[in-house]
Amino acid sequence: MKKILALIVLTSIHLSILAQNEVFRIDSIPSEGILLGRGWKWHAGDNPDFAKPDFDDSKWEAIDPTKDVMALDQIRKPSVVWFRLPLALHDSTLYQMLSLVVKQTGATAFYLNGRLLGKFGNISHVKANTIGYDPMGQAIALPLELNKSNVLAVRFAFPDIFLVKNFYAPNYCLKLTICSIKNSHIVGEHINRRSIRAHYSGMFKAGIFFLFTILHLGFFILFPKQKANLYFGIYAFLAFLILFVDTLTSTFVFEVNLRNKIAIITCFLNPLVELFIFIAVYYFLSLPRGVYFKLTVGICFLSIPFILRPYFEGQIIGILAPALMLSIGLPIICHKAHKKGMQGAYGIFLTSIIFLILYTTYTFMREFQINLPYQFLWNELTFSTAALAMPATISYYLMIDFTNSKKQLKDNFYKFQQLAQEKEATLQKQNAELQAALLQGQTIERKRVAADLHDSLGSTMSSLIYTVNAIDTNKLDEQEKNVYRHLKQMLDTAYNEIRLLSHNLLPEEFEKQGLAEALRYFIRKINQTKTIQFDLSIDPNLGRLSPKTEFELYSICLELINNILKHSKATEAKIELLKLTPTLGRSAVAGGGPLTLIISDNGRGFFDNESDGKGIKNVKARIESLNGTWQHDSKPNQGTYFTISIPV
Repeated sequence: MKKILALIVLTSIHLSILAQNEVFRIDSIPSEGILLGRGWKWHAGDNPDFAKPDFDDSKWEAIDPTKDVMALDQIRKPSVVWFRLPLALHDSTLYQMLSLVVKQTGATAFYLNGRLLGKFGNISHVKANTIGYDPMGQAIALPLELNKSNVLAVRFAFPDIFLVKNFYAPNYCLKLTICSIKNSHIVGEHINRRSIRAHYSGMFKAGIFFLFTILHLGFFILFPKQKANLYFGIYAFLAFLILFVDTLTSTFVFEVNLRNKIAIITCFLNPLVELFIFIAVYYFLSLPRGVYFKLTVGICFLSIPFILRPYFEGQIIGILAPALMLSIGLPIICHKAHKKGMQGAYGIFLTSIIFLILYTTYTFMREFQINLPYQFLWNELTFSTAALAMPATISYYLMIDFTNSKKQLKDNFYKFQQLAQEKEATLQKQNAELQAALLQGQTIERKRVAADLHDSLGSTMSSLIYTVNAIDTNKLDEQEKNVYRHLKQMLDTAYNEIRLLSHNLLPEEFEKQGLAEALRYFIRKINQTKTIQFDLSIDPNLGRLSPKTEFELYSICLELINNILKHSKATEAKIELLKLTPTLGRSAVAGGGPLTLIISDNGRGFFDNESDGKGIKNVKARIESLNGTWQHDSKPNQGTYFTISIPV
């Protein structure tokens, strides 16, 4: 009898427990799993007995922990709270093959029938020490007992953080899904809304925006006049930064506090992304920055504080307002620019319409959690096309604009080169005319000086010689005769030098027969009157040169010969004028080899490069005027050697 009474009491206790709890019955597990969104009770405080299956939670309050944690004020204020949910498994084929996929915003410890299953994060009675951890779809084993009431108890703590909202998904307080072990990975990706495919896709889009950044900032550096490249490059960099950080965060950052800080930074960047692409389009289309432009810029900046608060409505203002201003305003301004004939306006108009449609569709599907066949493909198609269509179009037209600008600069440079060549040709012509006029003036002046020397000074010297010859030497004493003879010798020498100088200034042979014949005549005269003997060798193929070249070479010869006569104390000298055969180098292209003048003597040597006289400086100046070069060698008592090379 006692055993029967005890059995009746235990049965009544068990039935009372079942009566006070709504048991979550599990008869089958679909491939997408079972979301544990009903039957939960909660209580503030911390007591290990809360984990026991026979604990009486009849006075606890019902709750749906799958809601956004910011909508559950009662959960966030206490340091620790507990959740309890009774589960009943009635399918033997599922026994020992279940897992619990976890998505949360906080720190948790999971118990099944009083036994610890696992922990995520760090729970502390001091809120500042609580560390939230979101496993983002990770799974833990859930060994439910068959045909028995199982109690899943969760110890939960919300960290002390200023939480911001994820625009496309709530910050779930506690979202648990029961599924088979083999499907836990797929269910985990679904509950977290982030898969390996999404990770690679995000990195791919981030890489495209990074390429846009490098490309258009490079365009701006090369062509600063087009500021649209600068603003588009900044836009692309911010978009790259948001995509890159968001992809890494949603895949690898589990600590709630750190992830929330990163989310705050990236949320602040969202309105700036819209702003910079808006400015880039305005600069590219050369649109007047009027009321609508200023209004859009103002809304972008004013929307930034709303990203933080209000928690739910702020995201709509902070993120959607700039996006709507961009997606609605751009088609309007691009349509107007297209009517004015602006290149690229129509393409940007079409892609802005595509952006508006696809961005709205994507937001609608994410916000209302619409599940379609091939959901990932639909998400990627809508979001990636919306994100890349308009930037790719703008980038394309900016590249065309850069190419055209570069081509125009090249054409302008080519025209400038042509103009410079024409100017250079004009200057060369004018310079040639000036040189011809200068040469003619020098010729006239030389003729005048030669005539004055011959006619005036020569006549005076002739008269003076005639007068001296008239002196009767018989009446002179021996000393006076010596003075007379010396004076007569000096007068004869001066007269001969005046005649030679007047002739050499511009001999008739130079004007009539050119440089070669003038040098031959000059050397014959010197060899008749001086003790030094000159050897002249002229290339038989020399021919006539330009008047300037012949005049300057003749003057150079006069100067160097005069130095030899006055300073060298040489007994022999040699002059060679050669025209070298052209080689297969630059000379062949120019049409002939260089003209070489060699003047040497066997005297005492006199040339000192650091103390050039006026005559040597004149020689240098004349050589430079002919674009020539020269070399020299002078050693004591071994003579002097000059080599002058003139391009012809």
